[in-house]
Amino acid sequence: MTFYLGEILKATGGKLLQGREDVVFHAISTDSRSIAEGALFIALKGNRFDGHHYAIEALEKKAGGVVIEENRAGDIRWNGCETRPVILVKDTLYALGDIARDRRRKFGVPVVALTGSNGKTTTKEMISACLETTFPILKTKGNLNNLIGLPLTLLNLTEEERVVVVEMGMNVPGEIRRLTEIAEPDVGLITNIQRAHLEGVGSLERIKEEKGALFRRMKRDGSIIINQDDPRVVDLGEEFPGQKITFGIDQPADVMAREIRIKGREGTSFIVILEGEETEVHLPLLGKHFVYNALSAITTASLFGIALERAIEALEQFRPFSMRMEILSLGSGITLINDAYNANPDSMDQALRTLSEVKGKGRAVAVLGDMLELGEFTVEAHCQLGQKVAGLSIDLLLAIGEEAPVVVESAIREGLDHEKARVAESHSEAASIVRALAREGDWVLVKGSRGMAMEKVVEGLKERREERDALSSALSAS
Repeated sequence: MTFYLGEILKATGGKLLQGREDVVFHAISTDSRSIAEGALFIALKGNRFDGHHYAIEALEKKAGGVVIEENRAGDIRWNGCETRPVILVKDTLYALGDIARDRRRKFGVPVVALTGSNGKTTTKEMISACLETTFPILKTKGNLNNLIGLPLTLLNLTEEERVVVVEMGMNVPGEIRRLTEIAEPDVGLITNIQRAHLEGVGSLERIKEEKGALFRRMKRDGSIIINQDDPRVVDLGEEFPGQKITFGIDQPADVMAREIRIKGREGTSFIVILEGEETEVHLPLLGKHFVYNALSAITTASLFGIALERAIEALEQFRPFSMRMEILSLGSGITLINDAYNANPDSMDQALRTLSEVKGKGRAVAVLGDMLELGEFTVEAHCQLGQKVAGLSIDLLLAIGEEAPVVVESAIREGLDHEKARVAESHSEAASIVRALAREGDWVLVKGSRGMAMEKVVEGLKERREERDALSSALSAS
């Protein structure tokens, strides 16, 4: 990859403090620890770090040049590095985005951008899997979907890729607007609009407004993909002047699913209807919400001319991510649903409903951690969570975290037997209780917000399984 200094100056509106303009950089980096020789170092600053402190270190490691903010130029002594290019900009984070947008424009390949409250990463990966059957693509790695991660993704664009798929996350107002300005999407998708990150944004209506920036700011002659079952998304798509393609389960749409069946460890099956053609799909994923993700991917694939059969084949080979409705066996006929990656009120509801559907003749055990970043809605949301547990066929509730008493008390108040609802003081205690009470045929759900580290409960349960397996092997050997 090559990045010309002159192009960097033009894209950012930056000024050259020192060095020559005919320099070529071989990469862009924001991490001085791993910077490659000849790369351009962009000194970002955050709440807990400031890249300006490492500008000299980057140059000493043979970086090709650095980008710093104008008001920090006087803080740095360039002793021994006076010949290396130093670019001054008003805001280094903004400059990173501008450089990435310039890269995106240089190659001009179509960009698919998606955002939403739930299911972004799974949907992104499903879309990518379908597109990869036909095109070389560039996609967001993991969930690097913020104002640093998305630009770094676009900076990896080369002449080889034919489609780019980027995920857009949001924690603060204005983030989706800026990400859309950088990516300039040709195709936009909002998976859903639900109660997540209320602490940073304030209300569900405000979340709708912020997510809607994708449709408002993307290319006006592009295409948007609309979830017909989410009225907020439908409303946001009303004024878009370009092409609109819809998907849904309950409401009429261009791409629809019916006869959805939750099949336990086998996953989920459904019939997809596209242009009058009906085809059965078998997802190795557990839960109705994954059907929406799959419909998003099929719709996107059809937009790019990919045959339905080819898209379905990709989806049927798709495998769940760790800690996202991941199905594990705990031995002795006990099945674990590891959904510890994250949680908000709506994703909790989806997971609990799936748990109650798959338990069959066994029991449903829910081990739930706090839902974070809900602001003023925190207590109400956890009270409602307890109500949901009581209203479903959940046989045992274990809650962990500051809001755990709220969840348990609410569940008991709504009719759950007090002996079946407990507060666990730690992850290890929760794992111990499950190990003591679970029996053959039971299904155990572990879920909570990322900050609750609910995977520690899963690790505790798996350790017991591994100990049991080791003991069994030793007895067999003897």
